[in-house]
Amino acid sequence: MEGASIHVQEEILLAKQSRAEGNEGRARVCARRAAGTAAGQFLIEKGVGVSEDNTVQSLIRLSTMDSLPDRVKIAARWLVMRVDESSNLPPEVDLIQEAGVVIQFVESASEH
Repeated sequence: MEGASIHVQEEILLAKQSRAEGNEGRARVCARRAAGTAAGQFLIEKGVGVSEDNTVQSLIRLSTMDSLPDRVKIAARWLVMRVDESSNLPPEVDLIQEAGVVIQFVESASEH
């Protein structure tokens, strides 16, 4: 998981940098990739994921796992939500924060 963890952290940093530069679209993409990479690795470790899944497929699979905390499933659902015609998500949704919820859960679950 170490290689995936480095990739996840790089994507989160890129997401934050993109937001600071005013590129919210890129920030969302990077946050999704970070969370999806972490989710995919978690699912493979648990024996319910496949390496061919892309980040969105991994997040969808994660969002449907009954054994996970509701907050994690909600975060995964937000991460795969489509933007509206103006390329916006609901104002209360911060995908960098939601990615953090998924990543923190995955990291803590992998430690046990």
